[in-house]
Amino acid sequence: MEKVYYPDKRLSIDESMVLWRGRLFFKQYIKGKQHKCGSCTIYSGARDDDTGGVNHAEKVVKHFMGKKLNKGHSLFMDNFYNSISVAKFLLENKTYVTGTLRANRKGNPCEITSETLKRVECVEMFTEDGISILKWKDRRDVLMISSEFDGEMTE
Repeated sequence: MEKVYYPDKRLSIDESMVLWRGRLFFKQYIKGKQHKCGSCTIYSGARDDDTGGVNHAEKVVKHFMGKKLNKGHSLFMDNFYNSISVAKFLLENKTYVTGTLRANRKGNPCEITSETLKRVECVEMFTEDGISILKWKDRRDVLMISSEFDGEMTE
């Protein structure tokens, strides 16, 4: 595929399930996921050298972005893949990242995660690398990360 098509600036990484009716001894279910098309890698468990084991999500991002690093891409991901360490790695490799962030991720700033907000309130801080960490309250707290955008709210 890489020989005939190169994507534009915006990329995304998301997990998905593929329908399989073969004989397996396990089943997996991710609520709310639709079968989407795009590049894929089959995750074959913790023993997978490329993407398995400790820091699985970070390895997946590095695997997919391999040849696309240092080209100014903007990568959008959900909280499964995002972390401050991933954002820092991508920024060092001239790749921007934006997406949601899990509140319990290692390295998240306590000043943001422990902040109690009222509805539609927002708090933001920047790391020394210029990565924006933002918490916004709708019905629930939403934690976001971006190395490309700041937390300016628009209607």
